[in-house]
Amino acid sequence: MNLGYTRRLTLGGYNMEHHNIDIWPIPEDKKPCYINEPWLIDGSLLDYYAESTKEQLQSPDEEKDNIRVYVPLDLNCKVILRRLDWLILRYGEANEANEMNFSSDVEQLISQIEIYDQFWSVQHMPKEGVHSAEAVSLVRKFVDKLLDIPDGGAELFPFGLVDELREEYLGEESDL
Repeated sequence: MNLGYTRRLTLGGYNMEHHNIDIWPIPEDKKPCYINEPWLIDGSLLDYYAESTKEQLQSPDEEKDNIRVYVPLDLNCKVILRRLDWLILRYGEANEANEMNFSSDVEQLISQIEIYDQFWSVQHMPKEGVHSAEAVSLVRKFVDKLLDIPDGGAELFPFGLVDELREEYLGEESDL
């Protein structure tokens, strides 16, 4: 069973297809899951290897001194919100100077939310809609925090992202 998303994210200046992962069977205990998407922790891959295919990015670098390392990443509501709080503290207000970097960093958290949603959706099939109740609850809190970011004159962020999240997860019409 494959529940990959094919939606493309464009707010950070790049397009990225999200999480076409094989999630069957979902472990019911605390076993880790492997996701081969190195750009989740190394955003430079998307810029440095812009012409590469997804499969090329997933393959280990062919350099003689290369070491492929797998890093554990916990995904839960509290942790994802803590990461967002850290980004907000780090950047402060959203302004023209930091808008692209701030947005790109927040989009990495959106990727984590999407993975979190996929796993919860499989374990507890949503009665309504396409997203898990756990992800919808997380996105509500996430959006509230995005709306509290001080506005320093940024043109799109976080407004476009808030509209996109509201439309996708909360079923609300976009203000755009």
